[in-house]
Amino acid sequence: MTNEEKILAILEKHGELLTQMQADISGLKSGQAQMQAKQDRMEENLHMVKAYLELDVEKRFDAVNEGIDAILEKLVPEDRVERLEDDVVVLKTAVKALARDVAELKKAQ
Repeated sequence: MTNEEKILAILEKHGELLTQMQADISGLKSGQAQMQAKQDRMEENLHMVKAYLELDVEKRFDAVNEGIDAILEKLVPEDRVERLEDDVVVLKTAVKALARDVAELKKAQ
């Protein structure tokens, strides 16, 4: 094999390698475009989820908070409950005393 033939063989291999590299680069560009498209779709989906959260979930939380506020308004204050318990104790004592008095009066008749 002559030097010219060796050089031609080397040039052919380089040409093949260059063709392969160009194909690889094209594939990378295509893959990059696909990745960009997927990223764009993901960003769009993220915006949709964010909009859903802002519109729907926030409204639900607001409704729950309103319900809690309504319940809190209807709750009896603790000090009032304590006063009522004290009143019930007094009333029970009075009723027992009156019942005892009535029983004694019945015995006396």
